[in-house]
Amino acid sequence: MSPLRETIRIEASTRWDALDLARRLEAHHTYLVQLADERWHVCVRAPDEDAEILEDVREAAASWASQRGLEAVLRVGGREIELL
Repeated sequence: MSPLRETIRIEASTRWDALDLARRLEAHHTYLVQLADERWHVCVRAPDEDAEILEDVREAAASWASQRGLEAVLRVGGREIELL
């Protein structure tokens, strides 16, 4: 399966961080998954036909992490991409 058929996930430690990132990604199909009290995933569904979505999401997530002073990792398929 190609990476673009996978869901892109960015972990956030608070609901507010997750909501802020989801707002920044509003141009994409996003949803939140609460894994624990202080562990959230912001998920972005990657359509097959949009090869640029991973870069768009990476740039938005990197900006979000930098502005909020967070260490964050973007996961897609079996790959991890550090944002800071």
